[in-house]
Amino acid sequence: MLLLPYRLFAQYRTVENFSAMNAAYLEIAGNGDTYSINFERLFFQQAEFKTGLRIGVGTNFFFLPEETTTYPIVPVEAIGLFGRREKHFEFGLGYTRRFTDDPDLLQNMYFGRLGFRYQRPEGGLVVRVALTPFLSSEANVRTPGVALVPRFGLSVGRSF
Repeated sequence: MLLLPYRLFAQYRTVENFSAMNAAYLEIAGNGDTYSINFERLFFQQAEFKTGLRIGVGTNFFFLPEETTTYPIVPVEAIGLFGRREKHFEFGLGYTRRFTDDPDLLQNMYFGRLGFRYQRPEGGLVVRVALTPFLSSEANVRTPGVALVPRFGLSVGRSF
């Protein structure tokens, strides 16, 4: 009977592993230009740390009125999560490819991610807010040297 409070406290403080290892979400802005639809899979989790991969597809549709063509955009990212239960610090490194022949547009972009993620361990709502700056070494009319562009992204979807 005397140990009961200690046992309850220990259960409250345990880290819950994710049973929902997959997520699908829509990201606005971020590393998919205007938007991207994404699938993510967590591969490793130990205590408060989790890692996974994400791939998406997006387009420049509705992006800039002066652009005359529509082209696909594919972001790929390795992610890491650190946190308990549903609140996590999120970080990542990735690559985005714009499939366009337009010489004025950057086609290869490398990006980072620092942000916050809400995701229940058993599945359900996923919300991500992050700083997603990208770097490109391509030279063109708009960026004669290395381009470092600050960006932000908001994602909403479901984990399962």
